[in-house]
Amino acid sequence: MEIYVIQPGDTLFGISRRYGVSLTAILNLNELSDPEQLVIGQAILIPGPPPRPLQYTIVTGDSLYRLANIFNTSVTRIAQTNNIPNPGLIQTGTILTIPDWFQVSYIVRPEDTLYIIAGRFNVPLNLLIKVNQISNPALIFAGQMLNIPQRPSQIGKPISHTLAYFQLTNPSGLRRSLTAISPYITYGAVFHFPVAVDGSITILNNAAQVVDILKDFNIRPLIVITNWSPTGFDPELARTILSDSAVKAKVIVNVSSLVKQFGSAGINVDFENMYPGDRPLFTNFIRELAAALKPQGFLTVVSVAPKSSNLANAPWVGAFDYAAIGSAADLVFFMTYEWGWIGGPPMAVSPINQVRRVLNYGVSLIPAAKILQGVPFYGYNWPLPHTPDRPATPLNLVNVYPLAYHYHVIINYDLASESPWFRYHDEQGAEHEVWFDDARSIEAKYRLSRNLNLHGVGWWTYLNEPYGFPQNWPLLEDMFKGRLKSN
Repeated sequence: MEIYVIQPGDTLFGISRRYGVSLTAILNLNELSDPEQLVIGQAILIPGPPPRPLQYTIVTGDSLYRLANIFNTSVTRIAQTNNIPNPGLIQTGTILTIPDWFQVSYIVRPEDTLYIIAGRFNVPLNLLIKVNQISNPALIFAGQMLNIPQRPSQIGKPISHTLAYFQLTNPSGLRRSLTAISPYITYGAVFHFPVAVDGSITILNNAAQVVDILKDFNIRPLIVITNWSPTGFDPELARTILSDSAVKAKVIVNVSSLVKQFGSAGINVDFENMYPGDRPLFTNFIRELAAALKPQGFLTVVSVAPKSSNLANAPWVGAFDYAAIGSAADLVFFMTYEWGWIGGPPMAVSPINQVRRVLNYGVSLIPAAKILQGVPFYGYNWPLPHTPDRPATPLNLVNVYPLAYHYHVIINYDLASESPWFRYHDEQGAEHEVWFDDARSIEAKYRLSRNLNLHGVGWWTYLNEPYGFPQNWPLLEDMFKGRLKSN
């Protein structure tokens, strides 16, 4: 599978001919209703052919001995595979089939370098250069076709677990969404069950229905408890819950009762905006909660705000002791998004350069097998000029391209954050700036999770329907072998 970015003058028919795939296949894979509505800078998926045996053309200086060393095979195997009677006599220009190797085709993107491509496919740079007989690695161009060498072990993709957050509103929409995407989801986090000042836990409308829907689709439910009050995530509420031993004990008893009542796989603690000084209190709460749940076979999953250093006194992030939480909890969900947020200036919601720093720090303190990387399934639309009293509007990813098409804009791509964005003027002449995620930026995030050998990825969105965007699911399937329904 290939990601292609629409260029000026492109048509889907022309793209389908260029890649040798049917127009219908492209339309279906991307769930495009109108092939005429294309936006310059739009990322689409191109269905790819299956891997083929690796072909290599002999050049001056080659010998079967040298090639055997390069491809980690033997002279005999190469000779037998290619019916070569005398391994010492090979002709320049002869095309060899390399035993036990395959190749996939790749078309260079405008932002690509050979180094980026080699990293994307986990192939040594020198091998990529050798197979494609590239004389100057700095001179590759957009649209150039490369053959990517792959060993059979690389064809099989690592197993990944996933966690998806679901809202209590619109359960019928949730059921419709899961009809299509449930095979990709391991855990369903039901948001949310607020904890009160006395340690009681509120069960909001539709909670039981949402949990039952997840079970119908063989998704393991997680009950999400929060320090949510009418003012939002409440630091005073969190402090009362965590500091009063009687209240804390009551919360733990109520959590145990709740997971049994709903038949959930466990609990997801999503306490946010806590006072940094309450770090020891929160850590002790997680330890005691996990100690109570583990003997009963229930998971303890903790959501943590993103940081790339200790930052013990910083708001929002200071209360999270990564090492201690990782030691106590079964899984840790890193909320690696909201750099660009509703009240802040326009920027990428989940810039890969920042996400990478956070996760590199995370795996230095927590086993990678316990970490889930959070991915946003939303963007933001900011009115310009930005001022604190003019917040952004959340934007569903399905609506991004129709918005860009309506205003005839070009979608840009920021290479540092690996995030798409664009500006437009509405009918009143007001300027807007939109940042979001597409197949390119999501692929970068999944590649990071895969390279770090994380437990998996997870998604946050404010809607049950549509959930995410169409290209996500085939992309996820292409990059990972699949998800497990149990640990």
